[in-house]
Amino acid sequence: MVSRSYRQPEEKPTAATSSLARRRMGVIVSTTLLWGMFSSGAEVLLPLWVSGELGLSADQWAHLRSLRMIGVLVGILPLGVLTERYGDRLLGAICMALIAVVLVAWSMGESLGLWVGMPIYGALVSAAFVNMNTLTQRISDARQGLANSIYRSVYACAAIFAPVIVTRLAKAWHGYPPVLYTLAGALVVGAVVLMQYPDHRLPARTVGAWGACRDMWVSYRQACRNRDLMRMILVTQFWFAAVAAVGTFAAIRFTQELGVSDGRFGEYGAASGLLTLLGVICSGFLLDRVSIRKFSIVCAMGAAACCLVMGLGDSVAVSAVAFILHGPLHMMLSSPVSMWVSRSAGDTSQTSAFSMHKVVTAAFLAASVALLGLLESRYGMRTLLLGSGVLGVAVAASFGLLREPPRPKLQRAAQLPAG
Repeated sequence: MVSRSYRQPEEKPTAATSSLARRRMGVIVSTTLLWGMFSSGAEVLLPLWVSGELGLSADQWAHLRSLRMIGVLVGILPLGVLTERYGDRLLGAICMALIAVVLVAWSMGESLGLWVGMPIYGALVSAAFVNMNTLTQRISDARQGLANSIYRSVYACAAIFAPVIVTRLAKAWHGYPPVLYTLAGALVVGAVVLMQYPDHRLPARTVGAWGACRDMWVSYRQACRNRDLMRMILVTQFWFAAVAAVGTFAAIRFTQELGVSDGRFGEYGAASGLLTLLGVICSGFLLDRVSIRKFSIVCAMGAAACCLVMGLGDSVAVSAVAFILHGPLHMMLSSPVSMWVSRSAGDTSQTSAFSMHKVVTAAFLAASVALLGLLESRYGMRTLLLGSGVLGVAVAASFGLLREPPRPKLQRAAQLPAG
């Protein structure tokens, strides 16, 4: 269902539709490059900053991550209402600008600001990801797999350079706060670029705040009644929660327990980003031709196995190889999962389907990371990585019980040129 207050007109099959798709892809590529620099850089910067400069422990960082997911859970519903009313383009740009404000505030404050601002940060980042994902799905029905792969490839390309850049800049500038200013600037530019996305729509019907909430509630209720969609979301997002130990503890594990420098860990991230780029590019030639379910099983199994290997011992070399391989497999799973959500949505609006997807993700990750924070002081990071890997392999195997999503009916609208 497309919200009554926010509708997209049908595009006529003219030569202009290919040009429209190219312009949309151009904006997505440019924005994703800047967004990827921020997102990948922040994933490396924040745990190193809070553990190295602010003195927080691994379990405290896990609790911060849990607060971030709680913010996603609380914020994604009202932000989803605003998206349905005002559009993914505008809300995505606003979220990016507000994230920049949060980063600047953190750079000028103490650790207390992290505890207060992390839920807000989580809600804004999650909403921006939803908006970017939705805009990517709209580029072309016929080339949805290609559009997703280009989007992921650009993100992966940014992920190659971001870890090295943020760690090198922090060393040159004697701290991470100046790097936060740099990432904030990239987000502001990204917000301006995103506003150039061609998003021709019919005038919105004024329904008021309660009307928008009612429309969103109806949409979410329909999503919950879509058994295939909800079953797929629950199982796949439980997998992401199962292997959350890597994203939560990897940076602190390498730098605090295995004796790896911040710069060397940044190089591990760059190597993982390079393999991610190659993997996503290769997957782009497969996603429109192979079973999404089978492709997802392979990626999920491999990523979970890497998590398991990271928990087997204290070898820096073995852990580094497993970490470097985990990144591309984890990212390669994102494209088929996004396509799975889009194809399983049925009569549910794309924005609501992806918002529901994010709500479930946030709920599972908040619980998972909070549990990791409670268990870390008792069992240690290595044991938790091992347990997460074992659970991840088991959940990945259950993907085979899900129904293969239907392929979209090819509509001659906004298609990318075959050449």
